[in-house]
Amino acid sequence: MIILKHLAVERFRLLREINLHFPQRGSILIQGTNEAGKSTLFESIYFALYGESHASERKKHTQAADGRYDDLILYGENQATVTLTLTIGPTELTIERSIERGKGQGVVLMVRKLGMPAEQLITNLEAANARIIAEIGHIDGATLRNSCFIEQKALSRLEHLSGSEREASLRKLLGLEKLTRLAEQFKVTAEDERLLAECAELLQLAEVQNRIPELSMQLGQLEAALDAVTVREDLSEISRLEAEIAEQDLTLEQLQHKRAELKGRQNRIQQLKKAQSILDEIIAAYENIAKAQRQLPELERQLADVERRERDELPALEQRVRDLSDLSRSFGTLERLAADLLAAVNTIKGLEQQLKQYQQIQEQLADLDDQIMQAHLLVDEVQQSQHEIETQHRSARPQLEARLQRLQALSARFTAVEEAGQAYARRQANRTQAEENGAELAKVHAQLQETEQELKLPNNMSWPLINSKNSTPSQLLLPVELPRHNSASLLPVSSC
Repeated sequence: MIILKHLAVERFRLLREINLHFPQRGSILIQGTNEAGKSTLFESIYFALYGESHASERKKHTQAADGRYDDLILYGENQATVTLTLTIGPTELTIERSIERGKGQGVVLMVRKLGMPAEQLITNLEAANARIIAEIGHIDGATLRNSCFIEQKALSRLEHLSGSEREASLRKLLGLEKLTRLAEQFKVTAEDERLLAECAELLQLAEVQNRIPELSMQLGQLEAALDAVTVREDLSEISRLEAEIAEQDLTLEQLQHKRAELKGRQNRIQQLKKAQSILDEIIAAYENIAKAQRQLPELERQLADVERRERDELPALEQRVRDLSDLSRSFGTLERLAADLLAAVNTIKGLEQQLKQYQQIQEQLADLDDQIMQAHLLVDEVQQSQHEIETQHRSARPQLEARLQRLQALSARFTAVEEAGQAYARRQANRTQAEENGAELAKVHAQLQETEQELKLPNNMSWPLINSKNSTPSQLLLPVELPRHNSASLLPVSSC
């Protein structure tokens, strides 16, 4: 039984705010003037239950508007809310539906069952509608409107209902739909008949399986009887085979006796053959002996001749063999001496070459010592000339600074020449390199002369240079006065 407990309406059609608590007993009469909101009050209950308006024309209009029930909102407002609380037996439902202009409908359903914790709130519209219809006994909106909930000016609709529609409404009100669904559910179908046939076949199979142990026992007895018959037949066959085996053994014994006799005869024949072959060999040996006896005098004569020659010629042959062996030993000794002599000659030649090289090195060292002494003398002269130049040419320092860069380039070339001279000293007098270094030194000498003419020294002092064609490699020190110092530095120059 459905019992309404509480209804709260805000801004729904003509109702701005309604808060009603329905009594649990008695009848309820709602009285008011026309357009006071009596039908709207019932419509709010219908909207809370089913989420739609019961007015047919308005319903068509709202369906065309994609379910937006904006015409149910109070004019000038943006939202309408309907809250309904009802009980169905031990179950209490609280339905809160809201309509927001331009956005559609929202719902919150809370279900409480007596003695049970509250269920989770349902906010999905379709799920909430389905749960409400299921809780109120599957009474949908059409059934309610065709039975006990008749809107204003819609009495004629009941008169025009067809018999099938009235029958469907009564079934829903009386709960006969469940019986109909059960009858449809338990109605025998072709699938049920097929399953029944399968069950019958399974039953037969079960009966056959139940008879399998008994049949297995009978089969075991039959197999035992067959085994006994087979054993009896096998025993008779074994007896027959044993008699045949005895006969075969007797025959085998006789054959073995005959075989032993034949084997003895065969051995006798082989012995006779062997004796015959021995006899043939003896006869052949006798013939050979007779032949040898006939040849014996000739052999004795040949043997005597050999002994005589051995006595006469053997000593001379032995002496000749000894001479040949001595000669071969002497020839080997001569070969070894010849090899030693060749090795000694080669060694002597190598030593002579080394001696010549040593003498050349000694001569080169003597030349180098002379050149070093000359270089020392030249260094002393250059140092003395440097002191004189320092005292005489302080006034010519700006000109020297102007030529400093050129002298530095020449210094770099002198350094290269010095490195070449050192390489020459390490390689121990390479003449080809010496000529090249001499040519280079000649070029440097020419450049120095040009530089000396450009400087135009007052004392007309000439630089000590080495003639590359007539002198040996030596070291030359050129006085160069560097800027920012009071004394001149010495640039080493090596010439070859």
